[in-house]
Amino acid sequence: MQRFANKVVLVTGASTGIGLETIKRIKNEGGTVFAAHRRGALDIEGVRSIGLDVTNEENWAQAIGEVLSLAGRLDTLINNAGVRESGSVEETTLEQWHRLIDVNLTSIFIGCRAAVPAIRQAGGGAIVNVGSITGIRGTENMVAYSASKSGITSMTSSLALDLAKDNIRVNAVCPAAIRTRMVTDWLGSVADTDAAEAAVLMKHPIGRIGRPDEVASVIAFLASDDASFMTGMSIPVDGGRSIR
Repeated sequence: MQRFANKVVLVTGASTGIGLETIKRIKNEGGTVFAAHRRGALDIEGVRSIGLDVTNEENWAQAIGEVLSLAGRLDTLINNAGVRESGSVEETTLEQWHRLIDVNLTSIFIGCRAAVPAIRQAGGGAIVNVGSITGIRGTENMVAYSASKSGITSMTSSLALDLAKDNIRVNAVCPAAIRTRMVTDWLGSVADTDAAEAAVLMKHPIGRIGRPDEVASVIAFLASDDASFMTGMSIPVDGGRSIR
């Protein structure tokens, strides 16, 4: 399939995991891909790396300007950057709260505000936000993370209503446990990794942790014209976790 032929796509948090699989998927489907992240340049032929601190408004303006300078347009924004930290309401510091809200939620607000004029100028397009199943159903010991991800769910629907007149669709994916560095780092930090992973598996009727490419495939669908009659939706990609 060449669903992204003649399309210019900017992906944040693109250096690992879901973001990396997404840029590979879109590039293989003919897209011109810009990979925005805070690490060094990606070694993927045909993918342009852009340095971006997603919490910095000036960085966003520079990133969008670079895309327009090099590609002449922007059709799709995929907001994938995020961080995960655990903690109950009593354990979570105000600093942690602000960090999670800034990186996971405020960054999407800043990014959309910077990107929407360019997408509108291109005649419309798509925005896909990467949320979490915790944005649909709260998770114990993750009060700040859950709050940041539930904000993505409601903001996605509000953006969709605001931007429908501009032919800009806005949707979100809500993964459960996916075998990314974020999850493996957490599993490695607990006292009993095997027990922790077993507990995670029990929450997923499919009986396993998901793969980043399984989320990337849904992101690519929502970003493509195959989802042309979908907007404002937050789609669980969760191995059935949300129905248990």
